[in-house]
Amino acid sequence: MRNLDDIALLSPLRRKNTTLKVLLVIFALLAGLFSSSPILPIFIMVCMIFATLVFGKIPPALYFKLFLSVLGFVAVSCVLFAFVSTGKGDEILLAIPIFRWTLTITQESANYAVLIFTRSLSGIASLFFLSMTTPMLELFSYFKRFSFLDVFMELVMLIYRYIFVFLELLLSIQSAQSMRFGYRNFKTSLRSAGMLVGSLFIQTLEQGDRLYLSMNSRCYDGKLPYYDAKYKILYSDALVSMIFVAAVATVYIYTRGIQFF
Repeated sequence: MRNLDDIALLSPLRRKNTTLKVLLVIFALLAGLFSSSPILPIFIMVCMIFATLVFGKIPPALYFKLFLSVLGFVAVSCVLFAFVSTGKGDEILLAIPIFRWTLTITQESANYAVLIFTRSLSGIASLFFLSMTTPMLELFSYFKRFSFLDVFMELVMLIYRYIFVFLELLLSIQSAQSMRFGYRNFKTSLRSAGMLVGSLFIQTLEQGDRLYLSMNSRCYDGKLPYYDAKYKILYSDALVSMIFVAAVATVYIYTRGIQFF
């Protein structure tokens, strides 16, 4: 099973400074969040997708497969926003009569839905850029530099690791059940699902005990040591980052108030 860590480990941008990448993504998220026009989030999304595919050498088919898997949830939410956030006195763009009610989309609600949609896409593209160019272990070690996140990041790391451990275990048990016709009908499917959940629960408890014993045998003192990979900020990286920030600021200034409807 190929996850984002496998992709990030093969990316050329992996050996770029983590602090610079995190700051760029935070800046892109905040710029898209506080934009009053959908033009700026679209610009940020295009820049992040370009950087991920061209500089990060991510396969386009894999990238857009992951991107489109999230796009459906965002689109449904924004359509609901368009119908729900209507106000009185606004120009009606679309009216759908349903029995005794009428669902309407006004000019203001349509602009609001488009803005939310583009903000979401820019945020997704920004987070994809970070997650596909930086291994999770390096992100954990970076955020552990902040003392108030120390314990939280250790918990997140353990949870992240064992999600994949138990997912692999779940798939292997499910495959074994399928080979024994454990899902041939509804009754046996329910029985097999119950046995699967029970087996996973027992394995979780046993794995937790084994982890605790193994950590204590290695002189665990309440803190998990991390390898903190530090990469220098090159002049070319700093220049590209400044160009991106300047371009975002320019687009923000000249596109304020521009709407699609």
